[in-house]
Amino acid sequence: MTRKRIPGFTLIELLVVVAIIALLISILLPSLSKARELSKRLVCASNLSGLGKSCKIYSSPMINPEEVWPVPAFNTKAIAAEGIDYGFRIGLGWDPTVYGTGEGQDDPDAQTPSDNKATKLSPTRALWMLVRAGDVQVKQLICPSSGESPDPAREVDRHYDFASYGNISYGYQVPFGPNDTRPSENLDSRMGMIADKGPYYTETRPNNGMPGDTEELTAASSPNDWRGFNSPNHGGRGAGEGQNVLFQDGHATFERKPIVGVDDDNIYTKMVDQDNLALPEGRMWGAWVGPGEANNWFPGEEAFGDETSNYASTDTLIYP
Repeated sequence: MTRKRIPGFTLIELLVVVAIIALLISILLPSLSKARELSKRLVCASNLSGLGKSCKIYSSPMINPEEVWPVPAFNTKAIAAEGIDYGFRIGLGWDPTVYGTGEGQDDPDAQTPSDNKATKLSPTRALWMLVRAGDVQVKQLICPSSGESPDPAREVDRHYDFASYGNISYGYQVPFGPNDTRPSENLDSRMGMIADKGPYYTETRPNNGMPGDTEELTAASSPNDWRGFNSPNHGGRGAGEGQNVLFQDGHATFERKPIVGVDDDNIYTKMVDQDNLALPEGRMWGAWVGPGEANNWFPGEEAFGDETSNYASTDTLIYP
């Protein structure tokens, strides 16, 4: 009897198979990565939608007759007052004697406010009000694409803000201005109220400047041209693919450009004084708000000249 020999793979055949598998993997991996990012964007949008619902409940006229969204107590007499600092800060510590509760003076070295309300606050403190009330969990304030981690606080009702920039992925419509620039049910439904953090902050909070050149940008420019001005959450600083934005009417969508407010308003910049606000600079480019230059700024400040009385109630300013 003769044993029949079964031929095996030759080395060349094996290398061909390996090459085909490697090629298929190289083709599929970007698609899988893109699918994971799209899934994360949906979770991010769901987070914002949940925050929006909580804000809507908070502003219900049965609960809140003025129909305002969360606004931390602050010295309203300090609006536009030179030398008073209600700037945008975060991570100064959880101790209310250092940071302030909104019910009294928060900094022994600061000028004493006339109505005994805090003069050093951060917009994220408004979102912490929802956490303290038990309406949202700290993990809902984290975009899964950002790589950031939830706030480590175990007893949230003992703290008044997030521990650091790395413990919150979203920015809030700056609430420290005149009544009709604060987040509320009375604002234009097209305004962005909460969104992925903007490009003008960093964890160490330096004055990091503009992310790119604005001179050639228009509303017709491609999303790729606007990448440097988008949130870093989805793609990284200077290369953001876009941002999820919660609008005043409660819906959240992923936007490829930051100019999604009223009349192409850039949601990450403050409207600036222009002779003719029909020009794109007024809303589309605006003035960026960085940690070192945020003191006494609010949406629409100086948009029409006199900062103490003239402002734009349709200027969105998301920070951080």
